[in-house]
Amino acid sequence: MTKMKKICMPILAATALALSVPGTAQEAEASCNTYRVNVATGYLALRTDTAFESSNEIGELYTGDLVEVMDYTGATGYWYVYSPKYDNFGYVNNDYLDSVTSSVSSYDTMWTVSVATGYLALRNAPDYDASNEIGELYSGDTVWVSDSSNAQYWYVYSPKLNCYGYVNQEYLYRDESMDYDSSYFGETRTVSVVKGYLALRNMKAYDTSNEIGELYSGDVVQLLDTSDSKYWYVYSPKYDTNGFVNKDYLVGGTSYTTMSVKVSKGYLALRSAMAYDESNEIGELNTGDSVVVIDSSGSKYWYVYAPSLMKYGYVDSGYLY
Repeated sequence: MTKMKKICMPILAATALALSVPGTAQEAEASCNTYRVNVATGYLALRTDTAFESSNEIGELYTGDLVEVMDYTGATGYWYVYSPKYDNFGYVNNDYLDSVTSSVSSYDTMWTVSVATGYLALRNAPDYDASNEIGELYSGDTVWVSDSSNAQYWYVYSPKLNCYGYVNQEYLYRDESMDYDSSYFGETRTVSVVKGYLALRNMKAYDTSNEIGELYSGDVVQLLDTSDSKYWYVYSPKYDTNGFVNKDYLVGGTSYTTMSVKVSKGYLALRSAMAYDESNEIGELNTGDSVVVIDSSGSKYWYVYAPSLMKYGYVDSGYLY
């Protein structure tokens, strides 16, 4: 993976029953997973466990810091969150979180980057500092605003980088003519082709010159714009890029099952292929880790999303429960 992919991660929206894959319909509701820290004094601890203990503190969150809630269903009083400030996941006491209400419409409108030269930095803190840059956005790139309460730095989601962060709002503009149809925004679909592949394209046309990727049966895409009768605009985690695909070869919806890993010893390998081979291992899952099952049609290996690794891959289903 590139450095950019290591820094940027997808966010899991949680329901009352289970986690869903990144970018579900819950996220399309005005930044419903974005919360602001509010403490009278001191700080809110970011922890590795759902317990009040100094040894499990991995970060200090102060009033005004933002977090993205990944799971609301953990131990009483604690939510599992992603902190852009620390570029890390952990647990926080939810008594000290306030839901964010943005002054602009969030996911149902799109904002476009416009810079005269160079790039607009995506940052993990709302200030100008070379050390807090986590991504580069160029003219024409788009973002969705989660929090616009700061006069200069807005908290946004970047589909291009699949990441949350802060940007200087002076370099964003609203182009109403490019608004996406949000009917299915953020939902995921699975590629299904009888043979060959589904082309990921940079234009809404059938032309070999506009192909930018090959999507095979089982690959997953996230829907961004479904307004066209034939070509839908999607985000491909496989290629970490946006493009157009023929919608006729997409199946499924967003109803996915979350399961837990259970191994007697060692780890469960996340693999890039449906085979037992050391060369295809792309991650290690331990007992208690959760995965979102995308495709369970295989007799042994299932295609899953692993939040702890921020990756898609195959796992031996015999170790899931």
